[in-house]
Amino acid sequence: MNAILKNMFLSVLNSQFLKRVVVGLAIVVAILQLSILLPKTLGRTDKMRDVYAYYLVKERIEHGRPIYLNLSKKGPHDSSLALYLYPPVFAGVLSLLPKMSFLTFARFWTLLLYAAFWIYATTLGKLASGRFSLSTTLTAGLILFFFPGTFRALALGQIDPLLWAFFGLALSMPLFRGGFTMLVAIIKPWGIWPFLWSIGEGLRVWAGAITVLLGSALVGALAFGGEAFVENCRTWFTHILPSLAQGAWSPDNRSLSFALLRGAHSVGLWSYDGGALPLGARIWLLGSGLAGPLLIGWRFRRSSKNLQLAAVGCTAILVSPICWTTYLPALLTLAATAFHSKIHEAKEARLSTLTK
Repeated sequence: MNAILKNMFLSVLNSQFLKRVVVGLAIVVAILQLSILLPKTLGRTDKMRDVYAYYLVKERIEHGRPIYLNLSKKGPHDSSLALYLYPPVFAGVLSLLPKMSFLTFARFWTLLLYAAFWIYATTLGKLASGRFSLSTTLTAGLILFFFPGTFRALALGQIDPLLWAFFGLALSMPLFRGGFTMLVAIIKPWGIWPFLWSIGEGLRVWAGAITVLLGSALVGALAFGGEAFVENCRTWFTHILPSLAQGAWSPDNRSLSFALLRGAHSVGLWSYDGGALPLGARIWLLGSGLAGPLLIGWRFRRSSKNLQLAAVGCTAILVSPICWTTYLPALLTLAATAFHSKIHEAKEARLSTLTK
């Protein structure tokens, strides 16, 4: 029965008519995105978006002003007052760009994010089909376009599309896996998990990661000066990271581990009146953030390397204390690798049936 269902599944996917319909729809959506949404975003002049925070931190570095505020005593109920919450390397990269007006910077950033969107779509197509092609890129772009978090990330100018692209490239281009996973890790901590799971692949992973780390140190030294860069790194680890590790009470936080705290509070099992998160809750967030990827990595230990890394990375995203909606499109890497695995299994089952 299972073999029959798998053969039916494979037959539907191989339907030329279905493929043409999907690709046709994908072409229409791509044209609408690039001819309507992109120009509209490029024409925005408002500052109520994340790209303005990136521009401000660039200006602060240029004027020798600090980039962080002390958030160590804030809790998840507080909206952050900081202009910038990422590690200092990203700010350093921004500061090395030429001086420009906010509108010029926002337009440059928007074009970069839309390019990242299509790079990510290309990698998803490769992960799902096993090859790079225009049709798979368009189909993946169609799915990505309608996926929760995508429109918000592009509209607000958030950095996440770049991280999606880096993660997709890490999975679809094993030769550069170490470098791309480390690029994610130096911006968002969840990237460390797929890197750790890939180090068994050998020297090329270490070489890529070390190259990125050395390049990051060089960027930091050029942007801040060596001593100031080290101090900014210390500030991020001691002031910013502890605040982020408390999660966020915002309904936009999709974290599974924080959802348990939210649920316990809503039914009266846990009392929280604001301020810094209690020690027990912090231990829960830390423990689930560590246990989740480890357990999923063990569960997928016999799967393909891409499926292992996608599963571990996506789990790390979902169980981190903060998982904004704009993180969710990265989960498509798991869907794409699982899809490829199912197709491979269905083909093997079909061949097995034919040879009997």
